[in-house]
Amino acid sequence: MKNLFNLDNPFIQFLSRVGDLIILNFLFLVCSIPVFTIGASATALQKTTQAILYDVDNGTVKTFFRAFRENFRQATVVWVLMLIFAVSAGFNYLIVSGLTAGTLALVLKWVMAVLCAVVVILGVYIFPLIARYRNTLREHATNSLILAVVKLPRTIGLVGLALMPVIIAVISIQTFLTTLVFWLAVGFGFTSYMSSMLLKPVFAELEDKTGAGVQIMK
Repeated sequence: MKNLFNLDNPFIQFLSRVGDLIILNFLFLVCSIPVFTIGASATALQKTTQAILYDVDNGTVKTFFRAFRENFRQATVVWVLMLIFAVSAGFNYLIVSGLTAGTLALVLKWVMAVLCAVVVILGVYIFPLIARYRNTLREHATNSLILAVVKLPRTIGLVGLALMPVIIAVISIQTFLTTLVFWLAVGFGFTSYMSSMLLKPVFAELEDKTGAGVQIMK
């Protein structure tokens, strides 16, 4: 019975980790309410799940808000640009669908789809990179695109994790509504933790090399 409540017990460690992810999920949702802060919230979420994964225990709440504050400017610029692009792409899609037909409409839709895919791929790398390294936005963007191509299988996994709620909703809105409690309780913290696991060997490889275009971990 003593071993059951031992802090080194795997079950207790698992419960502690789940508790951290629930707290993180709540912080992410609350700090994302103004919408324009979603980028900073996503970066802080990544920074904290990385800290959990690397066993850097500086306090979940403290780590989140410190990362939120320190990376707010860069992450917000990236997110606002992505948001503007998403809104513009939506309007363009409606215009193309309403005014154009045939081959031209199909080509334009595919062009917009490819551009949207590039933006999503950029997003799954750039926020974790902002969370982990001190670099300019141009360097972060360049490294994100390079990693997206070089680490293609991981890129597919990262995109799948990032779009999981959307994918579930498209497949079955009923399934999405059934899992809504999961997303509100722990879902975003869980997917961030999983993406940090996918990125861990990528970061290790970057940090083993010189001249990789990134600076030391914060």
